[in-house]
Amino acid sequence: MDIISRFDPARAQRAHGDTILASGVLPEGLRAPFDHAWGYLSGPGEMEPHSHHKEEVYIFCRGRGFAVVDGVRYAVGPGDVAYIPPDAVHSVVNESEEELLWAAYWWGIMDT
Repeated sequence: MDIISRFDPARAQRAHGDTILASGVLPEGLRAPFDHAWGYLSGPGEMEPHSHHKEEVYIFCRGRGFAVVDGVRYAVGPGDVAYIPPDAVHSVVNESEEELLWAAYWWGIMDT
């Protein structure tokens, strides 16, 4: 098992209606109690807006853009974390020529 995992656009798959590239975040074979994926926009573009009955966070690693949650745009950049509540329509927008990379983690709703 590898102990390091890096995003590689050449190995990523088209996702969210063919609007972004995505691949697993954690090293191959590592089990976790949540799902995960890298999200990547190479230049101007927008991830297909979508929703699901899960909690989710995006951790932005490279570039600058916007997290859009239920129609509200939040400016994001490296080190920013966006929380997406269950059933919220959400997307990521890149308006620049620079690449935008984020790690997404989602899990079933936890009772408090």
